[in-house]
This record gives sequence, structure tokens and C-alpha cells, in this order.
Amino acid sequence: MLSITKSLRLAVLTTIAASAVVVTRGDDAPLPPALKSVQGVWSARDDAQIQAKWIIKGESINVNVNGEEYKGKVVVDAAAKPHPALTIEINDGPGEAKGKSAKGVYKLEGEKLTVNIGAPGQDRPVDFNPYGSDIYLFELTKQKDSK
Repeated sequence: MLSITKSLRLAVLTTIAASAVVVTRGDDAPLPPALKSVQGVWSARDDAQIQAKWIIKGESINVNVNGEEYKGKVVVDAAAKPHPALTIEINDGPGEAKGKSAKGVYKLEGEKLTVNIGAPGQDRPVDFNPYGSDIYLFELTKQKDSK
């Protein structure tokens, strides 16, 4: 009987400890300033060659490009040189994109977000030159009432 009580206590303590870890790592954790600055809904102009809508909420990102949807985790590094870096770790997407990372550079100027990004699995562009194979330049504007 004594060993059952010890086992039960250990199970309860383990559950409490695990719950405490979940609470401290929850959605209430403050976002790094660079990630906080790109939160919201971003869209390409209606006359852009590539139609795009990016929704960034916390570390989650949902990108729709010409009707193709990509979902994943976004990581930003504002200290990267020569330009701040952005990486999308794709959890769900078309074709072979799932499980790959799309790496890019970005600049934020007020309500305008410019991202030059390589296709999933390709190298990170070094600047905002959209020319080259599998490199895409997005000029996005933050939608009103978007936080």
C-alpha cells in the first residue's frame, strides 16, 4: 500500500510540474521585438504579379500565394547582416514544401513589409534583388485594423 501511495504522489507531482512548464511557455510569453513588429495581416497590391496574403500571429504564419496556402512557424532575426532575416518553417503546404524552410530577408518601413525569399529548401537571398531562380519578392502592406 505504501508503494502505491508513493507512485501516486510521484504521478501527481510530475503532472503538476508538467503543467507549470506549459503555463510558463504559453501564448502569454512576450514576443521578441522583431517578431512583434511584423504581427498582423499583410497583403500584396491588387495589381501585383504575385497575389499574396501573409497572416502572422505570434510565431504562426499562414501565407497564401496565388491560391497556394503555406502554414508554419516564422522566425525573425533583426540583427542579421546585411539585412534582417526571416525564416518560415513550413508545417503544411503544397507539393514538396511541407517540412522545408523558406529563407529570406526583410525590411519594414512603417506599414510596408518587403520580403525577398527563396523557394522552400533553397538558399537565403542576400539582398532585395528578385532575379534568380526560385527567388520571390513580396511588397506587402499591412491591412487596417490588423494587429
